[in-house]
Amino acid sequence: MSEGNISIIIPAFNCAGWIRATLESCLAQTRRPAEIIVVDDGSTDRTGDVCGDFSESVRFVKVANGGVSRARNIGAKIAGGKWVLFLDADDILIPQATEWLVERAEKESAGVAYGMVTERAQPGQLARLNGFNFAAGDPPFPAKQTLKRGAIITPGSAVVRADLHPRVGGFVSGYEPMEDRDYWAKCGCLERVAFCDSVVLDKTWRPVSHGSQHAKRIFRGQRAQRDLRGWLAKREVDTSWMPSDAEFFRWALDEAVWRRCPEIIPPLRKLAKAEGVRHWRSFLYSLAVRRPLPDWIGVEPKVLEE
Repeated sequence: MSEGNISIIIPAFNCAGWIRATLESCLAQTRRPAEIIVVDDGSTDRTGDVCGDFSESVRFVKVANGGVSRARNIGAKIAGGKWVLFLDADDILIPQATEWLVERAEKESAGVAYGMVTERAQPGQLARLNGFNFAAGDPPFPAKQTLKRGAIITPGSAVVRADLHPRVGGFVSGYEPMEDRDYWAKCGCLERVAFCDSVVLDKTWRPVSHGSQHAKRIFRGQRAQRDLRGWLAKREVDTSWMPSDAEFFRWALDEAVWRRCPEIIPPLRKLAKAEGVRHWRSFLYSLAVRRPLPDWIGVEPKVLEE
């Protein structure tokens, strides 16, 4: 087993029932991580007790509840490895994951390397393969490919060079559950992204998984897409390759109708109208189904608040 200069960061919230298997998969890596950091995001169950069984191998940090983005950023701030892997607390790393990912990133002088994932919608369900090679390359190609469809479907399937994390501003609180797509798009604007042609992660989308929250994902996703233009402009990075805001609104309204998320259609239509977008399917759907606005609509994004 070789030693590796990689820090595995695990944000954890009430995950006592599955984090043991996650930690065991980290310790079973053929390229041993330099450190494993669990950032407990205010858990009220036995998450801390389970992590205590790994006290000699795991650094446990308890913080007040502030969300997954903040927890990841806290972990990255104290991490000492050259490479960072942000692993969800119910993910299982394939034993060669860190070895393959870091080797691929270093071979291609990339800032990010990602691999494939076996995923299932519920525990015990049959797995499918996801996370294919359509976003590898030099900037801004990875960002362009990631804007609409995330190639890196979950952070645990990728490594990022540690010095790139603060350059992109970390994960943005308020974009969840699209904070990771925004993160990888920004990485792809600044650095080369490499693809590892191997399965590196076993993932289960549990009912509490952020990825299952369609309304939040659609509404916050279009906001992150539009905000990216301003983020690039501040850094004097070319934005000519980006779709217009009107196109982002069309994408969001199409998916909101398809996913049947009536609660976000009124604010999306209002924003789209300001850009001259008329979306008749969403208009007809909003007449048929009415629902109060969710309270998270007005949450403002925050970058690296820690």
